Amino acid sequence: MAMGSGSKVQVVGYKNSGKTTLITNLLEAAAKAGIMTGTLKHHGHGGRVEFRDDETDTAAHRRAGAVVSGVEGGNAFQLCLNMQASLCKLLELYEPLGLDLLLLEGFKEHQLPRIVLLKENADLKLLEDSVKILAVIAWPPVSRQMISADLPFFRIGEKEQYIDFLLDLFKGLNT
Repeated sequence: MAMGSGSKVQVVGYKNSGKTTLITNLLEAAAKAGIMTGTLKHHGHGGRVEFRDDETDTAAHRRAGAVVSGVEGGNAFQLCLNMQASLCKLLELYEPLGLDLLLLEGFKEHQLPRIVLLKENADLKLLEDSVKILAVIAWPPVSRQMISADLPFFRIGEKEQYIDFLLDLFKGLNT
């Protein structure tokens, strides 16, 4: 199934809204459906992402000045960038991989088609700040009446329904 290089979907929400859980569920369902999916997460916890490979050759390469280091083996590849990289540049890195779908966790300041997770009514600002909303998944305190009837809406407990809806949506992207 070749969905094309334009199939990028953000999952946005505030802290503890269920972004990682949703992405994990989507990855499992996409894999079963034969959709080759990758992820890119914004480290929104402040500070620098820490590499945890201090005793490896790639760490020695970075200490010696490499701004990009990679290691490959056993059908796995890990790439470390030790430099500032814009979302645009990061997306370019993913392009040659031939993914059917790229799920981005976070990057709220960028506007890509997105799934919005709302944990409380105060989170509704995310809807105002979003241009292309594919679906809204809300926790029980969020009032359905505060969300446009035009938007696909699911409660957080309706996992089977929103996973099926989103898989169908992903399959339809760029076909």
